Amino acid sequence: MVGCFGDFGVTPSPTEDKAHTGPRRRSAMKRRTFVTALLPALSALSAGCLSSLPQATGPRGPPDAPADSPQQTPEPDPLSIAAFDYEGTDNDQLRAFGTVDNGSPEERTGVVRVRVTVGDEETVGTAEVTVSGDSTAEFETVVPVSFEEFQRNGQLQVSVAVAGSG
Repeated sequence: MVGCFGDFGVTPSPTEDKAHTGPRRRSAMKRRTFVTALLPALSALSAGCLSSLPQATGPRGPPDAPADSPQQTPEPDPLSIAAFDYEGTDNDQLRAFGTVDNGSPEERTGVVRVRVTVGDEETVGTAEVTVSGDSTAEFETVVPVSFEEFQRNGQLQVSVAVAGSG
């Protein structure tokens, strides 16, 4: 025992010396033997996992050429909501108003939809607006909902679409 502890300058006490030579030391030796025997088995099992690394799958050629007839890319909607606001009317309804922008050089007619949700109930107000090319136009619509209820528990969504496009 002195050889084991002598390298570090520590000398075991008589009780420690007995503890290392008793049954605990034998069980520690058995554990080391078991672990030493287990390591080659684990290495053999994991070698099978590592030998089959994933291989590339899928096509190895370039993608197919486009179809003979080119498809038209849909033109973005030239009308958009530039700004909007809302207020209450004298008879406690919601009035929405704002500006529609036309980004195309042609005159466009659009339908502004003001969707108001109060609780679980949805109400829609619409306004038709004609906008000259590359300019803006004002819109206004009154939605038949209580402005007071809307202020407490309401949501407002404003959109515009070219008339006849949905």
